[in-house]
Parts: sequence; C-alpha cells; structure tokens
Amino acid sequence: MSNQKKRPEVVAIYNEVSNFIAGKEFSFLLNFGGLTVAQIADLRAQLATKGAAMMVIKNTFIAKVAAEQGIEFPEGILTGPTAVITGTGDIADTAKTVVDFVKKNDKAAIKAGLMEKNVISAAEVTTLSELISLAAQQARLLGTLQAPASQMARVLQAKVDKENEGGAPASAEGTPDGTPAA
Repeated sequence: MSNQKKRPEVVAIYNEVSNFIAGKEFSFLLNFGGLTVAQIADLRAQLATKGAAMMVIKNTFIAKVAAEQGIEFPEGILTGPTAVITGTGDIADTAKTVVDFVKKNDKAAIKAGLMEKNVISAAEVTTLSELISLAAQQARLLGTLQAPASQMARVLQAKVDKENEGGAPASAEGTPDGTPAA
C-alpha cells in the first residue's frame, strides 16, 4: 500500500492488519454477521487457548494485504462482515474450535482459509477440523514407540517371576541356594 497522501490513521490500521496476517501459518475468514459481542468474546477466548487470535477487519484491508502477499481470494469471499482468525500452532485443533463454534452459532459461517499462502475452501477447513490434533498424534506416536519396551519389560518380569516361583530367588552367584556355580 502506497503511503503517499494516505491519512496517518489509515496507514496505522493497514500496518496493524498487515502485521496481524503476515507470517502466520494459517488464517480462517469467518462471517460473523448477527453474532453478539458475548459470542465473539467467547470465540476469542477459545482461540486464545489454541494460540490463535481473531480480528475484525474491513474487506478492503484484507484484499490489499492479501494482494501484497500474492494471495487472491475467489470472488464473493470478501463480502459482508469478516473476521480473520490467525495462528501458528496446531491448525487442526484451531479449525475444530472454529467449526464447532459455527455449528453452535448458525449466524456465523466460514468463508475460506489460508494455509501459508494457499487459499482453501470452507469445506477444506471443515475437513481440517476432523484431523487428529498434533498433541494426539504425538501421544499416539509415543505410545507406539514405548510399546516394544513395555513388552520387553513384561517378558523379563515374567521370567524373574517364574524363577522366583521355584523357591529362593536366584542369587548373583548363579544357583538358587547360593552355592557357587560349577
């Protein structure tokens, strides 16, 4: 955006919008028309727990910032009231929060999304929300990695328990009664 002959407050708003959107891993555009202030505050609080944030932005500012970054939205996306949700954390977890909010609040609607600089449809945002969260994926991987070690520990414990069933525990010397092994 050319700063020549622009009012300082417009330039300041543009810079704030640009900084809000730039460098984020993902963004979702939400039509928030008809929502109450309390509903919007509730969504913002939910997003904050996911490391995401929401800002209500004029469509003209969104279009200018997007064009500057080489992003072109399909026609009709930048109409009506628009809130931009951005983040750098777990996209699936944030998408789930947004989709769940939209399901509970029928006046809200997902317009589109951005993954890095790729525009995705509202349907693709919904698909993202169905993915397993990063934390759940990490827990599943950790469980898979720990399974062989747990199995080995159980086998070794069973062997020790079996040896102990025969009477006195096996000593370090080699025989159950403590006499040196031959």
